[in-house]
Amino acid sequence: MGDIRQIGRFKILRALGAGGQGMVYLAEDSQLERLVAIKTLRARMAVDFGALQHEARIVSKLQHPNIVTLYDAGEYQGAPYLVSAYIEGSPLSELLQAGALPLVRAAGIAAALLEGLEYAHAHGVLHLDINPDNIMLAQSGQPMIMDFGIARMADEQPADGNAGLTVSPQYMSPEMRAGRGLDARADLFAVGMVLGEMATGKPVGNAEAVRKRLAAPGGEIDEKLRAIILKSIAELPDERYPDAATMRQAIRDYLGAVHDAALKENESHSTLDFLLRRMRSKGDFPALSGIISEINKIVASESESANKLARVIVQDFALTNKLLRLVNAATYGQFGGNINTISKAVVILGFETVRNIAMSLILLEFMHNKAQAQQLKDEVITAFFAGMVAAQLAEGNAMQDGEEALICGMFQNLGRLLAKFYFFEESQEVARLVEQRITEDVAAIKVLGVSYNELGLGVARSWNFPKRLLLGMEKLSSGKVRKPRTDTDHIAVIVNLANELCHAAAVTGKQEKGKELAKLCQRYGEALAVSEQRLNKVLENGLDELAARAAKLQFNVAKSPLLQKIRDWSGYGLKLQAVKPDSGEVAEGISRIEAAVSAENGVAPTSEALLSAGIQDVTNALVEEFGLNDILMMVLETMYRALGFKRVLILIRDARTGTMAARAGMGGGVEAVIPRFRFSLNGHGDVFQLAVDKGADIVIENVNAQNIADRIPAWYRQAVDAKSFLLLPVMIKGKAVGVFYADMAEADALHISERELGLLRTLRNQAILAIRNKA
Repeated sequence: MGDIRQIGRFKILRALGAGGQGMVYLAEDSQLERLVAIKTLRARMAVDFGALQHEARIVSKLQHPNIVTLYDAGEYQGAPYLVSAYIEGSPLSELLQAGALPLVRAAGIAAALLEGLEYAHAHGVLHLDINPDNIMLAQSGQPMIMDFGIARMADEQPADGNAGLTVSPQYMSPEMRAGRGLDARADLFAVGMVLGEMATGKPVGNAEAVRKRLAAPGGEIDEKLRAIILKSIAELPDERYPDAATMRQAIRDYLGAVHDAALKENESHSTLDFLLRRMRSKGDFPALSGIISEINKIVASESESANKLARVIVQDFALTNKLLRLVNAATYGQFGGNINTISKAVVILGFETVRNIAMSLILLEFMHNKAQAQQLKDEVITAFFAGMVAAQLAEGNAMQDGEEALICGMFQNLGRLLAKFYFFEESQEVARLVEQRITEDVAAIKVLGVSYNELGLGVARSWNFPKRLLLGMEKLSSGKVRKPRTDTDHIAVIVNLANELCHAAAVTGKQEKGKELAKLCQRYGEALAVSEQRLNKVLENGLDELAARAAKLQFNVAKSPLLQKIRDWSGYGLKLQAVKPDSGEVAEGISRIEAAVSAENGVAPTSEALLSAGIQDVTNALVEEFGLNDILMMVLETMYRALGFKRVLILIRDARTGTMAARAGMGGGVEAVIPRFRFSLNGHGDVFQLAVDKGADIVIENVNAQNIADRIPAWYRQAVDAKSFLLLPVMIKGKAVGVFYADMAEADALHISERELGLLRTLRNQAILAIRNKA
């Protein structure tokens, strides 16, 4: 039709969009002074204009809140058009571009569509082109069906079948495709297809594709809604709902059940919300939880770098040192050599393994609460041991599977641990009910309104645990466990077996051991290759691994009544040794950091020891397949941790702009500083220019000192709030290609010995060597 400005009495204001059947315009009805929507139908659709006007007169009488009212039909330049009410909003197809809708909203939209169709069908009108483009969502959220103007009367069945219909093929019922007679069930088929698309977030393709998608394991759609969709898109009309009212009632029943379930869950949500608020407000909650949450976000994002993960971890001194202790344990010995920086650990072990190790350490923080240490210590050890047993059961799989089993095995106990930490009296009441032979889940729900497992899962979700780990933490229902279908199912089976085995060893007598092991073999025999001998062996191996990790992390398990009972129950003769302070001697295969750290007496590692360890990491990385960025991050991390800088940065020469600009760094708020930290290479007289022009290492102890204040450029004072800093230029062939920068918040806080400065220069020189080799 070209550029349309007027159609009859309607003034075209602008185009609203294009569909498969034609253009849609916003227009002004000059006669009735109202806005309307005009849809022009392409002439090639071969629409019988006389029939169109006849049907339009009938459809225009449909007045329903879920139907966009048709006002008129006409012909312009040989092509028909339809005039309908203008609804401010957007088509459902636009909303679906963002993915699946919440199931309750998807079901609500479908119910509203069916209400409109029920009304239309009662007036003898079939729509026959229900699809997301023809469903308008008004600004109020009200779903409305558009384009009834090309509908068909229910009592009209043309001799040529359905040849005259031009509809969206993906939503077309089988009888419509075959040219057979049509009735209201064709519209119900299309609604079912749209509901399937809303629920899955995927284009429908065809009915068979929807059926396969709904049948896939691990889906988000619950069984009741899945059954409704599958019945509505059945191949044969007689197998579908007989009419719109019946299908709408099925959806309303589903929504009612969801509402009832939500009411029942309200109490559990209240408990979880109260717990999360208390955890955020109480100072005694382990600070590591915030770091764990951020770590999970980084690992879940495909756009985040290994450098950012390392940067987040090294901000916590305790986490860094504990993680390095575990990384250098025998478990990871296959990687060879020592790992002395988180940056290197991330590159070698990968995002997820480092994340898993970090998360395993958070539970140990509960033991540091002095007021409840005795009450919590055995719970922490129980959780830790369950993780060790789960890892033993996963032996033979990939290392990541073993680590995930360990994490899920530990954190399946998170809810019980948190309850004892924050709801001690309530947890005691749960224990009393359990003694009366009430299951722990039922007792916890009775007292707290939520099971321990659901409480732990709720907190884990708030910590951004990935879905894979959340599924692995869920408790299995009672009865025989079926063979797992997916890797995630497999981890969940292992985790539940590990925790049930540990529980049996902890609460039953040795004389009941054979019966308990036989029960577990019966329950899990189909799912896993287990025997009484193997279960006893994983207990023994778990005790060995727990002792090794406890020694590495220097926390005592020797006096644990729980482990003593499990040892006796299993018949294992292991003697759990008390941890002694470091003797100062370095055992073979232990990181150099171990020589300087004593977690038991709180002595921090010396700066020289940390610098030497970092230098060793970089030296090893130089002869291995490490990228330049990875090596530079090892240098930055070593500087940051060794001397306690507020932040460290690496600046790189940008020849295009003639500037030296920050590219990466570590420390609090460093991401906000990096974009502002740059200076021109054509400046004069300031300390930054001196460093790059002369290749001079510069230590500024007080930026406001009388003899130096005028040499500190204005851009620097605006970019950072540091009062002292260090500059180490990176020179190649007499030219500065970069600068290492490190600062302290306070004046006169930067005290670097000659030995420390020499080690820092060695680090800088290693960076120069890396740049030369990787260029």
